[in-house]
Amino acid sequence: MASSTHTSPLQWPLYHDNDVHFVYEAPWWSRVVLLADFAILLPLFIIFNYTLPRLYPVFAIVHDEKREGNDPIDSYNTTDERELRHNSVDNPSRINLSSPSAIYRLLVNTDGFLANFRGLSCALLQGTVTAYPVVMVARYWRWGGSFLVRLPPALAMVQFSTLWLHLVITNPKDRSFWRRVPPFGRTFEATWRSVVVHWASVEVTRWLPYWLATSMSFNWPRFNLLMPDNIYAFNIDMATGDIALYFKCALVILVAVTGSICLVVPSQVVLLRIQASLLPIEDDTIIPFDRSFDGRVVPCAMGGRGYATMSDAFLTFTWASWKNLLILCIKIILLSLSLVGFVSFFLIAQWSIIVKRTVEPNEYNY
Repeated sequence: MASSTHTSPLQWPLYHDNDVHFVYEAPWWSRVVLLADFAILLPLFIIFNYTLPRLYPVFAIVHDEKREGNDPIDSYNTTDERELRHNSVDNPSRINLSSPSAIYRLLVNTDGFLANFRGLSCALLQGTVTAYPVVMVARYWRWGGSFLVRLPPALAMVQFSTLWLHLVITNPKDRSFWRRVPPFGRTFEATWRSVVVHWASVEVTRWLPYWLATSMSFNWPRFNLLMPDNIYAFNIDMATGDIALYFKCALVILVAVTGSICLVVPSQVVLLRIQASLLPIEDDTIIPFDRSFDGRVVPCAMGGRGYATMSDAFLTFTWASWKNLLILCIKIILLSLSLVGFVSFFLIAQWSIIVKRTVEPNEYNY
């Protein structure tokens, strides 16, 4: 009986007005194809949602562009210099960190292919603890100030968000995960201001389209962790075909993108650079990193703070670094869209061949 269940075809009836019109059917071996697709798509899903958008930009943010001028490599002859202009993992200061492929080669040659997923366990721990109260509030509490719930978990997890950055940018070490967690007091003192600023930037950018659309008297979907709100009203508004409404939507999207570029990205850069300044002195980075931030950061042993302030982190991030980060983000977006399009086309073509549709006769279909 179990074997007949395993060899029975998969069926999905499509209902309309409580009557079955169409039945989609796939053979029993499509379960094997489904498992194979899942095994392939899970790493790709992690790459789309973690490696490309979260991991790769870190290197462009932390990298110290100015150290290249003092690199001993410059003492070589001109022939060697021309050769060293190419991306080389033996000389990380020469790697073009505006290129995803160069970052990929850097990680693979540092710690193998799995280096593209470094810090993932720490990110999952941090994300789970941070998202749990947000999900609970979104599910059971409709209070208008529920956006404030995102801030306390972010402040409580500053140790692990800082540890995540340290795991990403340093060479592999034998020390266990828990032995590398930085002290809470010092980490909180160094990062709480930048955490609050980044939280405020994200929340303002997230709610700005809704506020702007409300001021222009049309509905805009509010996306939460469960499902988008007002999506039905938004679809009705868009179905009217009003040209002025389309211009309003374009304006809202433009404001949202501008807010992300002008608020979220700079606050993220400042936060990550402050967290990088807390890196223990015994840890070596896989890319050039100026621990002194142009001499602004004085070690604790010499009576200083031992970490960068918000102004230190922002002012020492050069225009060349901003340019590299912008180019890298554009390339990552284009690469992600291309990969998503290819995977979507492959899956649609695959299952359009496997799945067969039949029509069930009833009073509507004969």
